[in-house]
Amino acid sequence: MQARLVVDRLFRGDPATLPVPESLEKEIQAGSMVLVALQNRTETLCPGFVLELFPDKSDDHSGPVIADLLYGGVPVLRQSLIRLALWMADYYLTSPLDTIIACLPAAVRTTVNDVAELNSFELKSAEGKTVNTPLRRSILQMLVNEKKLTLRQLQKRLGKKQLYRTLSELEKGGYISLQKKFATTRPKQKTAYSLTAAPPENPEILLGNAPRQLEAYKALLTLGDSSGFAEALGFSSALLNELVKKGFAEKTTVDIRSNFRNTYSESPKNPERPTAAQADALSTLGKAVEKQQFNTFLLHGVTGSGKTLIYIELLKKVIAAGKNAIVLVPEISLTPQTAGRFRQHFHDDITILHSAMSDQEKYDAWHSLRNGRTKIALGARSTIFAPLENIGVIIVDEEHDGAYKQDRNPRYHARDTAIMRAMFENAICVLGSATPSFESYQNARNGKYQLIDLPERIDGATMPLITLIAMREAPKATASISDRLYREIRKRLEKNEQVILLQNRRGFAGSVFCLECGHTPVCKYCNIPLVYHATEKQLRCHYCGHTQIFTEQCGKCNSTRLFYKSSGTERIEEELKTLFPEETILRMDIDTTSAKGSHGRILKAFHEKKSRILLGTQMVAKGLDFPDVTLVGVLMADIGLNIPDFRASERMYSLLTQVSGRSGRASIPGEVYLQVYNLDNEVYRALLDGSYKKFFEREMTLRKLLRYPPASKLVKFEFSSTDEKKAEEAALSFKERLETHLPAEKVMLLGPAPAGITKLKNRYRYQLLLKIFTGKLSPAFIRHHLDALLASYRNAKLSVTIDVDPQNLM
Repeated sequence: MQARLVVDRLFRGDPATLPVPESLEKEIQAGSMVLVALQNRTETLCPGFVLELFPDKSDDHSGPVIADLLYGGVPVLRQSLIRLALWMADYYLTSPLDTIIACLPAAVRTTVNDVAELNSFELKSAEGKTVNTPLRRSILQMLVNEKKLTLRQLQKRLGKKQLYRTLSELEKGGYISLQKKFATTRPKQKTAYSLTAAPPENPEILLGNAPRQLEAYKALLTLGDSSGFAEALGFSSALLNELVKKGFAEKTTVDIRSNFRNTYSESPKNPERPTAAQADALSTLGKAVEKQQFNTFLLHGVTGSGKTLIYIELLKKVIAAGKNAIVLVPEISLTPQTAGRFRQHFHDDITILHSAMSDQEKYDAWHSLRNGRTKIALGARSTIFAPLENIGVIIVDEEHDGAYKQDRNPRYHARDTAIMRAMFENAICVLGSATPSFESYQNARNGKYQLIDLPERIDGATMPLITLIAMREAPKATASISDRLYREIRKRLEKNEQVILLQNRRGFAGSVFCLECGHTPVCKYCNIPLVYHATEKQLRCHYCGHTQIFTEQCGKCNSTRLFYKSSGTERIEEELKTLFPEETILRMDIDTTSAKGSHGRILKAFHEKKSRILLGTQMVAKGLDFPDVTLVGVLMADIGLNIPDFRASERMYSLLTQVSGRSGRASIPGEVYLQVYNLDNEVYRALLDGSYKKFFEREMTLRKLLRYPPASKLVKFEFSSTDEKKAEEAALSFKERLETHLPAEKVMLLGPAPAGITKLKNRYRYQLLLKIFTGKLSPAFIRHHLDALLASYRNAKLSVTIDVDPQNLM
């Protein structure tokens, strides 16, 4: 038997074929994780992943060999995920190893945290008696003496690296357990309460003077033999402890499975009934699920049209049909309301994944999904690789969001990857957005996707009225806030309503300018202006993170006559405190939400009206639903419109539409004020029209003329080096190679040119853009020419990255 597999650090990440040792043939499967040893160097073991198996016998083999089998051969990758990873490697022009690794959490791939522990009693194995060998006896004797040893300790003491299969046999026989232990995470435990086996008689009399304790007793009574946590029962631990003292209850410490802990919570809402439009959408999607055939739907609904309710009701149908589901959101920490509502409906049937989870939590979550304990995986882009089978639907909420594109290798787009996984699973894929990406909307218009429109808000709410404030002529209340916006904020506060303000720049000032000599401090690694942060008295680069102390004088001429250009969220917070000294201002940006759970705490305070003004960056535009918000103000709506990127208008239209949609989501009508400098921009005209379709059609006229996506496919090649001349030379050389082989009628090459930010992290960057009108690039073709190029520039510390369907051209 032979195995086709990819191996870390071997074969450059490409598939290779190795013989399978006879001792492993019965257990190894496609999707298994193995350890591969270099011939005659068994001390070096590399993890590998089996893609497929062949019955053929191999000839004499003198290269690397499969030395061991992990997880007892149980696949860590399902067949559909292997197909997905191979498609990603082909489409995104990267190695299969990179895409396979992307499919698995590091906590599952690692072998350094495995611990063998002797079981306290011997289990009977259903597969017969475990064969007694000297190696197995040695392992058991060591564990008898020490109870627990790490894999590395066993390898060192036994002088043998290949122990996984032996340990797996001992585990099957019930002698030991093999688990992953992550040193940074302690087991999480919680106190649970239940009734005692023989509680005192006449509780109504004994607890007559403590009505809350009597209520708690009755709540415990409803649990029967089960136990419950204090918060779930609705009583404090102190009160329940009183019942313990009086003999009515007992408490136990129980291990809890790690899962998403949301610092934001709100009272459960009454069950909502779908509107006619929602019911029609649900009917269409429900019928598609029943067919068990691949299809893609674009759910285009205005902000506040009830897309979340459609997702929830659709998931209920999918779960009732015995199937599983994946739900993608742009960033789970930015959508605590959405996560909370899904948890409210699906309880323990849902696993919520997010980047702040520890290794132990990620490992537990992966196994919970892999073993079928939970039916729904909800999280950000990597959740698309959840180890579920029998999937009925994959939902991509806010499918237009740039967070779905990974900015490191493999540079996949989770939306497009979700569509392909749905195809491999024979499931449906639902893309939802108020402002769909142009690619998705074009696919819906040409029939590739099925379009479902939700043109109106639910509960009779109306779309907010949008007003432009011309900042060049408008009277100012402060440097950043117009008098008109100040008066509108004051009006809302007098009515005890709430306000959301967006400033798409953090920090105190965009940059610092010396009025004496004209000097502006720039990052020595990126050559772009440093941003002033008043709280820490720092100048900070928002690209590489470099910081330097701000001394309140010019670094060149020592003058103290400094001008702070533009306004960040810190500065606007100070201005708001001056205008509204009696108000608590909540600020939400990367600086205030860096601590775990801080985002949820800020939103909880706003929900409870501990503050009536929420100021923030793009974070405040995503997924928030507060019925008392009747005013949204955008302080510098022009930010982002003038960058050299063909998607700039599309992104700004989407951002302004999304943040506008936070206003007037209940019975009180909402208003939106945009402070702008360039009144003539097409984006503002489209926002005032309130028609995404008109904006799409106007913008697409220009895209077709210039042949930018979706009128073509785009591939960005970026060449970087510490030597600017070498980076430019390499880009030119690669362009010449491509021009020789690619037909001019099928592609167009642009550049090379310096990147929008030419110097980043002390490396100079040049870009080459390839527009493809028909066909696709061959990975082997690109690999061949890249290898030749890198060989020519071996001494230039040249790095080349390939980005298919890039979302950022800076």
